[in-house]
Amino acid sequence: MKYHFSRGLRDDDKQHLLAALDCFDIVAYFETSNGKKKLFGFGVKEQSQSPKELKGDIVFGGYAFDDQVIANSKLMNGFWFIPSIFVAINDGKIRFESDEISDFDQWLMQFLFSKQKAVTIRRTFEEKDWQSRTRNLINKLNNDAILEKVVFGRQQQYALSAKIKMSYLIQKMASQDNTYHVILKRHDEIFISATPERLVKVTGGNLKTAAVAGTIRRGKTVYEDKEFGEYLLNSVKNKREHQYVVNNIFQKLQGMTTNLNVPKQPILLKNKQMQHLYTPVTADVNTAYSIVDIVQRLHPTPALGGVPQIQALEYIQTHEQSPRGLFAAPIGYYTADNSGEFVVGIRSMYINQMVNTATLFAGAGIVSDSDATQEFQETSLKFKPMRQLLKGYTYDD
Repeated sequence: MKYHFSRGLRDDDKQHLLAALDCFDIVAYFETSNGKKKLFGFGVKEQSQSPKELKGDIVFGGYAFDDQVIANSKLMNGFWFIPSIFVAINDGKIRFESDEISDFDQWLMQFLFSKQKAVTIRRTFEEKDWQSRTRNLINKLNNDAILEKVVFGRQQQYALSAKIKMSYLIQKMASQDNTYHVILKRHDEIFISATPERLVKVTGGNLKTAAVAGTIRRGKTVYEDKEFGEYLLNSVKNKREHQYVVNNIFQKLQGMTTNLNVPKQPILLKNKQMQHLYTPVTADVNTAYSIVDIVQRLHPTPALGGVPQIQALEYIQTHEQSPRGLFAAPIGYYTADNSGEFVVGIRSMYINQMVNTATLFAGAGIVSDSDATQEFQETSLKFKPMRQLLKGYTYDD
């Protein structure tokens, strides 16, 4: 980009940047799980449904989970863009790049934070037959010689009385620790994720990814939390589900990487509502492959689709009530030097400001010894991060 500027981060910089997100039709926000790195993309130079068509200093976007089309959406079917303005916050410094704006501070100070209007929220849609359909799936898994696991999703929808500001949503996400905070906005469509799961990160040819599968809730006391964690680490069902993901990542990265390192045992990854089995994976990327190539190879992992992949995806398309769109799909950014980071869009919500609705997503890994009631409770727990973003409004259930 033509204009570059950097300086130390000031106390009010982030507030102005959050206000700026509310003022542009197309924006992206990407915050790492430790909260240290925050990336902003404002406006659009070029946009596309495919990243292959875009080459810029930085490109933000996300793939759709599969080829099912969501009617009347330009965002949920896959969306990528090169921003006209890029801002990064990292290590106490702020960096600005643009082809159009030469004075960063003058540009920034015009955006003033305003309060969110009161919003009334009413649940309008719930998949009341999800448990019975899950029991049908468990029966199939017990009688099918091929299908081993299906990640079965469900959705909830809420009617909103007014529009919700992006700035407000990001402020509310601050309570979700150890998760990436990612938002894509295209005109009246917003997709939000507070996800614990990185799909892949590439920096200087070094690759980092992870297997995240197997879930249990946090305990109310330190002792109970530790007890739940130990149960998860020793759960045959959860360890088997987790190993599917580890094996799949290892197999898919063969030939694309060297020095592939996969620990033999998972550890615990804890965030506000849940703890997960977690296995970090590192490797060096072969120079013939871009980060976009790797994203396409890895997606979907068995943590998002199932085993075997083709049969699981066919089941998802046939038996889930609505297409997923960006839910459980890769979302992130890549740069001109083949670096970048992509996460998986779980713990997520889609807001359509044209009709003022919010759709929440959750899914559970179903295997032959799953229990439909327990899986329903797990998905209810997975709705909580997005429900908490709406907390504080007036509910009219």
